[in-house]
Amino acid sequence: MVSIFVSVASYRDPELVPTVLDCLAKAAAPDELRIVVNWQHRGDEDVSALRGDERVTILDFDARESRGACWARARIQQHYVDSDWYLQVDSHTRFAPGWDERLVAIAAQTGAAKPIVTAYPAAYDPARELDGATQPTAIVLAGWTEDGLPEVGQVFLAADPQSPKPVRARFLAAGFLFAPGSFVREVRYDEKIYFMGEEINLATRAFTHGYDLFHPGEILAWHYYIRADQPHHWDDHAGADEPWYELDRAGRRRVRTLLTWPMFGELAAGEERTMADYQAYAGIDFQRRTAAEAARLGTEPPAPALR
Repeated sequence: MVSIFVSVASYRDPELVPTVLDCLAKAAAPDELRIVVNWQHRGDEDVSALRGDERVTILDFDARESRGACWARARIQQHYVDSDWYLQVDSHTRFAPGWDERLVAIAAQTGAAKPIVTAYPAAYDPARELDGATQPTAIVLAGWTEDGLPEVGQVFLAADPQSPKPVRARFLAAGFLFAPGSFVREVRYDEKIYFMGEEINLATRAFTHGYDLFHPGEILAWHYYIRADQPHHWDDHAGADEPWYELDRAGRRRVRTLLTWPMFGELAAGEERTMADYQAYAGIDFQRRTAAEAARLGTEPPAPALR
């Protein structure tokens, strides 16, 4: 059996408990999971159903202490225990039966030494029964922010439902990321990034550390996207001592620096490939803020080389 460390960041989310219970219930080998939750709350959620389960560790934070999604995931990674694999999801997720075995099999199918299997999951609504009818997608470049960070979208993959195969990806999704356990050590989360820029920071750093990105050709999870009536970090922290928009502004500058200038230290790019290698692979140019048509259409890129 293989072990999987599961990271679940949760900000005042009533879907947290159903997510963790579903993760365990749908796993083929639930006893091989180590789930660590960053529970940011105001005492308004009941997590008693998770208490006492040796497979689940709850990091208890007052929501007023929170500094955003990357801060939450970085805190979880500090509790990492060596595992074969690392799965990162949000606290409003549902899982396909046997998701753990299927992800391991997909990773092996890629043939890559250090594969990352990632995608924006299909949508679900907790008020409705999940029927599982949907189609896998690829992440594509949709445009650029005013400060030069890529904005992404998704397009449907032309996957064969009878014989789904993973395809190479140009980008990744922070809300569903499956990687070898070494990822936590080599691509440690930068907690000074607030939210925007999180995914391109991970994609470029992972790629330059020798990881290869793939989209699965099948549905492995669902995500609750709307959440219009749920509290969000930026709503609660608009008038805080460190308002969210100042954290966001500083984080954006940090990401932009990584993309366009050499950085050094454990939060910089890796040495297996260069940032220029990533841009050539993904079909984008961070300085000019341009992209090849293939990056906008979701065409599968060719296999990259290691230096």
